[in-house]
Amino acid sequence: MARCSIAKPFGATAAASRLSPCRRRLSTNATTSPATATGALRLPALRKPPKPPPPPLLPRPKLPVPTTSDDSPATAATVRNRNRIEKPATEASASPYLSGAGDVLRLLDALRLSPDEDVYVSLLRDCADAAEVTSVHAHIAGNFAVFGYPLSLANRLVLAYAACGDTGAARQVFDEMPVKNGITWATMVSAYSDGCFHHDALHLFAQMCHQVRALTGDHYTHAIVAVLRSCTRVNELKFGEQVHAFVVKKNGVHGDVGSSLLQLYCDSRQHHSARKVLEMMRCSCQEPIPEAAWTSLITACHRDGFLDDAIDIFKDMASSIIVRSSFSLSSILVVCAEAKNQGCYGQQVHADAIKRGLDMNQFVGSGLLHMYAKQGQLADAARAFEAIGGKPDAVCWNAMVMAYARGGRYREATRVVYQMKAAGMNPSDMTMNEVKLACFR
Repeated sequence: MARCSIAKPFGATAAASRLSPCRRRLSTNATTSPATATGALRLPALRKPPKPPPPPLLPRPKLPVPTTSDDSPATAATVRNRNRIEKPATEASASPYLSGAGDVLRLLDALRLSPDEDVYVSLLRDCADAAEVTSVHAHIAGNFAVFGYPLSLANRLVLAYAACGDTGAARQVFDEMPVKNGITWATMVSAYSDGCFHHDALHLFAQMCHQVRALTGDHYTHAIVAVLRSCTRVNELKFGEQVHAFVVKKNGVHGDVGSSLLQLYCDSRQHHSARKVLEMMRCSCQEPIPEAAWTSLITACHRDGFLDDAIDIFKDMASSIIVRSSFSLSSILVVCAEAKNQGCYGQQVHADAIKRGLDMNQFVGSGLLHMYAKQGQLADAARAFEAIGGKPDAVCWNAMVMAYARGGRYREATRVVYQMKAAGMNPSDMTMNEVKLACFR
């Protein structure tokens, strides 16, 4: 029994024998004073400082909008009601200060400054919609007496309403003006024409001719061009002929006025009158005839089947000092493709395109391809197709396939069809039918 002792945990003696003297002391201290040992070995966790709260969102400062010069309680209540922010956005037309221009006007009222005419004109020029124009108009009405707007400011107000598409408001300001000049009438006529109120434009232009004596300058040109455009849209040839006589009596036919007259006669299929207008423009010698006028007459002759006349017009254009662009060259190439015995002239047009560096243009290249394919010159058609700069469109691909198919070269036609599909384009049904017929032959 002498060998028996108090029971110890299993492995305690072996573990204690393996500890170094330093670790034995630490273990003894931990057994005697656990709180002290814990405080010596474990460091307290570092805590991040709390984030400061976000600053409060301050409301937008509201500027007062005084209606009168006194400071009565009724005026202050009116100002508070006007500055409420709970108003919906749909009331922008009713409130004159809920727009971009309204910010400037509200600031001017807060500073008790009275804007002059130039400030109002600048604000009207920068208005983006009819609501902003209405806000500026309301402020103008508060600072100027009734029917007392300066003429330039009233003209700018009519133009601002017309530019925003509110033709009714523009006409109301126009009718309230006690004094009108040529700019006022021309602006209103152009507004009616641009808004597709063509009969109103014709009626107002007739009044303009009776009431305005001095019709000169740019506003005269704008009014004539607008009314001729309306005559073209509603097919009022008789009224257009009266405008033509008026133009000849006033200042002669040239520039944009001549181009508008030419377009009117071309759309009305009056080729003889159109040729007369063209000759009058050439004889005026004030400025060269625009390329668009020549091209309009060429296109009209091609549409009505007068192919030889179209080629003669282009010859006159080439003899004049007119820079030909892809627009006119592509138009005459379509004529040369359908005209008989004009293959030599089509080659001259091709040479002119090469000289001007337009043979690689997509529209000119398509016209050359179509012309050579119609004439059966497949080698020239293939060269024109390869010379097209950029990526040929589906029209060029289909034209090349049709040229090979109608020329009996079905192998080349089939090869171009596969190349067209590889380029990500599908041939049309007509093209595929032509290829099938060529293969069956």
